[in-house]
Amino acid sequence: MSGYRTIQQWYEILSSRLKGAPRESIRFYSLEAFPRLMHHLETHKSECEVCREHFEALDKMSFDLGQWMKTDAPEMVQFQAELEESVRHLRTSHQVFPKGLWLSRFVLMGILVGIVGALITIVVVAGVVIGGVLLTGAFIGMLVGWIAGKNKEHRIKKQNRLY
Repeated sequence: MSGYRTIQQWYEILSSRLKGAPRESIRFYSLEAFPRLMHHLETHKSECEVCREHFEALDKMSFDLGQWMKTDAPEMVQFQAELEESVRHLRTSHQVFPKGLWLSRFVLMGILVGIVGALITIVVVAGVVIGGVLLTGAFIGMLVGWIAGKNKEHRIKKQNRLY
């Protein structure tokens, strides 16, 4: 693993390459995870030919990315496709996921389960305040989902499968 750039170094590298790019474009194209993705691809490029190809393509494109964002160039479509393909490869071939993915999934599932539980409570128990029970169910579900999601991401991070 030594000799590879850290995530912080990738943030600095990509910040200099994207200098002058509109912040709205950076948010629109969801490039907040891009430094973490580049770090992960770089550390695995010696073991996986597909990771190496994605790393080289994204690294090359990142030099022109700031200018493409300013002019809304058609090359952004190709960059987005390459980015999505590299994320798909990491997910399917290496079981590597972006930070926050499992947390958001578990929170959503928790909220839905909490609301279903609240609806069942409303049907079974007579005389309850519907709004209060729904709100309480959603809150409890969200809290349980958040705890479960954090726990899952902590385990995945220990296995170095989180970027």
